[in-house]
Amino acid sequence: MQPTMLTMNGITFTYPDAPEPLFERVDAAFPIGWTAVLGDNGIGKSTLMAIAHGRLRPDAGTVTPDSRGMIVGYCPQDTADAPENLEEFAADWSPESIAIRDDLAVADDWPYRYANLSGGERKRLQIACALALHPDVLILDEPTNHVDAETRERIVSAMRGYRDIGIVVSHDVELIDATCARCVMFERRHVGARNMTVVTTLRGGYSEASRQMELRNGADVARADEARREVARLAAVKAQRFAKVQQVESDKQHGERVERKDHDARNRRQLAKMTGLDRGVTRAYSQLDGRLAAAKRAADSASVPAKRYEGALWMDIEPARCRELIRLGPGVIRFGEASVSVSSGDGESADSLCRTARSGDRIRLSPSEGGGAAAGLMIPAISIGPRDHIAVTGPNGAGKSSLMGAMLAHAADVPCLAIAQNTTNEDRVNTMERLLALPAETRTQVLSAYARLDADPDRLLATGRPSPGELRKLLLCLALPAKPQLMVLDEPTNHLDLTSKRTLARLLAEYPGALIVVSHDEWFLGLAGFGR
Repeated sequence: MQPTMLTMNGITFTYPDAPEPLFERVDAAFPIGWTAVLGDNGIGKSTLMAIAHGRLRPDAGTVTPDSRGMIVGYCPQDTADAPENLEEFAADWSPESIAIRDDLAVADDWPYRYANLSGGERKRLQIACALALHPDVLILDEPTNHVDAETRERIVSAMRGYRDIGIVVSHDVELIDATCARCVMFERRHVGARNMTVVTTLRGGYSEASRQMELRNGADVARADEARREVARLAAVKAQRFAKVQQVESDKQHGERVERKDHDARNRRQLAKMTGLDRGVTRAYSQLDGRLAAAKRAADSASVPAKRYEGALWMDIEPARCRELIRLGPGVIRFGEASVSVSSGDGESADSLCRTARSGDRIRLSPSEGGGAAAGLMIPAISIGPRDHIAVTGPNGAGKSSLMGAMLAHAADVPCLAIAQNTTNEDRVNTMERLLALPAETRTQVLSAYARLDADPDRLLATGRPSPGELRKLLLCLALPAKPQLMVLDEPTNHLDLTSKRTLARLLAEYPGALIVVSHDEWFLGLAGFGR
């Protein structure tokens, strides 16, 4: 029987050797239809999905129904991971499989050359293979990383055609608003003296859910402020009452030594006894202790959004003094060669080449006119100065990454940072080793910059397991001590949460050196200061 709800109750998970759980007592329910899972990088979204489809077992909690009794289709965020059923899909020419291929524009030969596909093409094939399983539950982890506008529309259409339990982990606002009826939001909350991960389910797509969260967070902050003010008020009242109690006690002691002829002192003592002032003040003071303790408990238990860090990142980086950092002559960059080279293009069919055009701060690539797989990329003369900020855009498969490779091969000998669109587990291990090998002072500077990119240095050091988004931030920060004068970033927003995208865009706009950014994300490019 096909399930109508996937329920996760009381889920707690701790990675081996981690000092504390990644999350504790998480509850989430996923009915038929699409639910978005959102939250900061490294907060546990992909881990929760691995538990949902049975690849990880929680320390505590239950998943109902058990994944072993369901067909679960899973599309990972890393396009380097070929689908497990790729060979079966390649041999499947049933009407259902043909329809999936058509919906996602999967070419017949793609399953046989997965390693040579672009990131967007791999993503489409990953999703096609997941759909071909006819799953009870379909989990898509960052499905629009690497993809162009056309591919995004095809993914949206395929998601809308899926009628069972769908879960999408994504930071793509347009995708979520177009497909999802609810959002499961991971967030870091400050409770008492510590930060902790909480999970909340809100109705609607991202835009509606974020409005609800903003209203709730505003109310929570107001309640926390009121609780702190009440603690301060009661503490002040207590101090005043304490002064009164001391006065009463002083009068008592004074009364014990009062001279027989000191009628004023004897009268004060007698009045205190008759009115019960000493008992009343002391009793009120004791009651106030209880009220103050309760107010402190309320203030300590107040839950508010965890603090986010902001600040400058580039320190004292200066632009290079040379006139040009990169110069490419007109010609052709052929695809598929071990080393990218630029030639005159003699002998190439013009219809088999993708094209390049530059206008202002944009380099735009377009596909070949002949259709089919392109043989290379035709480029005009390209010059990059020491302060130029250039955005490279174009559809999947047009040769953007090849152009980046040629640019780097012909770059001047200056401090340079290049971050590819894909990272591996080996990259993660090597990057953590680099971080830990730094001198203490330099490591502190790197981690301070990492925090400014809306990441948690303490959690990074505690787990040693940066998520793909955290890894991209760390790679950027590790380069800062060398003061790079050229940065080449291929799809820098892949895997980044929305807050991190905003922060990175602002910081890139302020970068004083030469910057080349490959991206399909026009929203991000606009925030980073690139024109259209």
